[in-house]
Amino acid sequence: MDKETIKQIIKESQEEALPKLFSRQMEVPLDSKKIIAVTGPRRSGKTYFLYQLIRQLEEKGVPKERVLYISFDDPRLLPSTAKDIELILESYRELYPEHQDKVNFIFFDEIQNVTNWEVGIRRIYDTRKFTLFITGSSSKLLSKEIATHLRGRAIAFEILPFSFKEILAVRNIGLSKDSAYSKERFAIKKQIESYLAMGGFPEVVLEKDSALKVRTLKEYWDTMFFRDLVERYKVKNQALVRELMRYLATNIATPFSLNAFYKWIKQTYPTTKRTLISYTSALEDIGLFFLVRKFSFSLKEQTQTPRKCYIIDNGLRSVYGFRFSEDKGKFLENTVFLHLRHLQSTKPMMQVYYWQDYSRREVDFVVMDGRQVTSLLQVSADIGELKTREREISSLVKASQTLKCKNLIVITIDYEKQEKIGKNTVVFKPLWKWLVGL
Repeated sequence: MDKETIKQIIKESQEEALPKLFSRQMEVPLDSKKIIAVTGPRRSGKTYFLYQLIRQLEEKGVPKERVLYISFDDPRLLPSTAKDIELILESYRELYPEHQDKVNFIFFDEIQNVTNWEVGIRRIYDTRKFTLFITGSSSKLLSKEIATHLRGRAIAFEILPFSFKEILAVRNIGLSKDSAYSKERFAIKKQIESYLAMGGFPEVVLEKDSALKVRTLKEYWDTMFFRDLVERYKVKNQALVRELMRYLATNIATPFSLNAFYKWIKQTYPTTKRTLISYTSALEDIGLFFLVRKFSFSLKEQTQTPRKCYIIDNGLRSVYGFRFSEDKGKFLENTVFLHLRHLQSTKPMMQVYYWQDYSRREVDFVVMDGRQVTSLLQVSADIGELKTREREISSLVKASQTLKCKNLIVITIDYEKQEKIGKNTVVFKPLWKWLVGL
C-alpha cells in the first residue's frame, strides 16, 4: 500500500455519485463523540447504510472533501494492518490540509479485513479530530467483539433485512391514516404475502425473478455456513452443523430443547452436549437465529427453560427449512418477532420474552421496556377456530393477571376486532396494520 494509491481511492470515492438508496428507518447520530459501529448479518445493507449517512451529511452542507470513505474490500488496499490506517490518515491530510482543524467524518467499511484494526481505530478516536463510522462482516467481527476491542469507545447499531414499512417505501406504496380504507390496502396486502414467504433481504426484495430470489437465498445460506461458521469457528463436524441449522430453520416459533435434539442426533452423528451448545451459540452470534428466553422472575428458570427459536429472515426458512404444509402460523410469528427486533434498535431498554405457566398456557411475546411489561402479544393464523380462539384469549388473560399488563393484542392474518373479556380488552389486529402502525 502506498500514498498515491490511497489518494486515488479517496478521490474516486468522493467523485463517484452515490448509488440509488432506499432510506432505512434506523437513525444514528452524525455528531456522536463515540465510534458508531454498524453491525448485522451479511447482505442486510450495512454498506448502503453508510452511503445513506454520507448523503445526510451532504444534505446538511458538509463538503465531500470532509468525508473520507474507505472500503477495505478494495483489493488495492490488501493486505492492511493498523499502521496502514495511519498511512490513510496521512494521505487524507496531504490532500486536504485546509481541513485539518475541523472535525471530519471517516467511514471505514469491512474494517475486519485490517489486521489489528482496533489499534488503528483507537488511535484515530483518541485524536478527537474525526467522527468515526465502521462496519464489519459477521464472519469476522461481531458486536460483542467491537465492545471488547474498543472498550467503551463505540456504540453498536444493528442493521437487519428490510422491515415491512421499508419494503412499502421501496415499492413506492404510500401510507396514510386512510390506508385501511383506500385502494392502497390491496397493494399492501399483496406485499405482505410476499414478505411472509420471501423475507426482506434487500437484494431479494429488489429482484423480480422468483427463481433468482430462491437462488440468492440459497447462496446466502451457503455463505453463512462456510464463511460465518466453518471458517470463523473452525467447525470440524460440518454435517452436524448442517443438521442443526436445518432443524432450527424447520422449527421456528417453537421452544428448542437442546437435550431432546442431542438424544435424537447422537444416534447418527456422535457428538457431545458441549459441542452442540458451542454450535448453537455460534449460530446466534452470527445473527442467523435468535433464541428467546421464557419470562420468569427467576433468572435460574430463564436460563434452564428451553428457548423459542426464530430465524433472521422468512426467505431463508422457505428455501431451507423442511415443511409439508403451508405453515403460515410459523411464518406469521417469525414476522412478528422480526418486527419487535427492529423496534429494539430504536428502544435500547426493550426486551422480548415468551410466557408460559404450569398449565402450559402460553403467550408468544412479552414485551418489556426496562422493568415494566408494556404489551402481551399472541400470534394466530387460525383465530376463526373456536378452540384456538379460546386458548389464545385465556392465555392472554392469565398472563395479564400475572404480569400486571392490560395491553393485550392478538396478531392475525386478516381478522380485526376489539373484545371485552371481563375487565380486559383484547385487540385483534391484522398483521399488516400492526406492522405499519395503523
